[in-house]
Amino acid sequence: MFVRVHALAHAHTRKPVHMTLVRRAWVPPPLKPAGALQSLWQDLEPGVVHLWRLCWSRVDLPLDWLSEDERAYAQQSQSARRRREFCTCRAAWRAVLARYYQPQACVPQSVALARTATGKPFLQNGYVRFNTSHTRDWAVLAVTGPTSAIGCDVEHLDRRIRDPLGLARRLGLDTFQAPAPDTLATLSQQLLLTWSEREAVAKALDVSLARIPATPQCSVVRVPVLTGQVLASIAVAPAQPVKRIEAFALDTLTPAAWRTLAHAQPSGAMENATASEQQATSPPP
Repeated sequence: MFVRVHALAHAHTRKPVHMTLVRRAWVPPPLKPAGALQSLWQDLEPGVVHLWRLCWSRVDLPLDWLSEDERAYAQQSQSARRRREFCTCRAAWRAVLARYYQPQACVPQSVALARTATGKPFLQNGYVRFNTSHTRDWAVLAVTGPTSAIGCDVEHLDRRIRDPLGLARRLGLDTFQAPAPDTLATLSQQLLLTWSEREAVAKALDVSLARIPATPQCSVVRVPVLTGQVLASIAVAPAQPVKRIEAFALDTLTPAAWRTLAHAQPSGAMENATASEQQATSPPP
């Protein structure tokens, strides 16, 4: 199901990038006692990627982990769901990125973020490169060392493409033929994976889809986020072998573990967590 369809690649007007499927077990994040702020950047040698998985609808994180600008931006949203998604993901990513500071980790509020001219976020200190993506209730953060650019895209595999031929043309598959009706679902998934790969490459290169070079110098790996349900595409530039991926499941954390990760005292939403809320796999009421 995860193998790239060569017919699509051959019909592409651009040379396809190298793609590999990586089946990696998701493990709890590396946590140290609150007094031991060990930075994770030392593990990011060339070719190593850290991938972090979050189910944002299952956790409430303190708003004071965000910057003032982020809190103000969130208040502008008219959708409670979008507001919660933004605040939870930003707080989580700040807690994680704080663990990559040198020579030791910092607290989430101290993470200095900025954006490129095209809107791609980056760490102002340049210790690591990162990128994020989300689909429905799931989000991922991909982190690598400072010598490589990285892009990621995450998709639900049951998503259906309304106009497969239109998307095929947008992807440059001009010679693509109309499918038989009974193969439409399979075609949608194939196109979705191709689209996801292109999104990750564009984000790694910090360009639009239309400006991806004819021969992009990227390596692309696909990692199941939820087996058979959600898949992430990770692009690293310039092209080099991805030697190792560490996959960390933030959805396994209890409120106490979140505080340890962020080196934070109980505050905000976590302060009122009940014993039942500390079951990591249980959705909120």
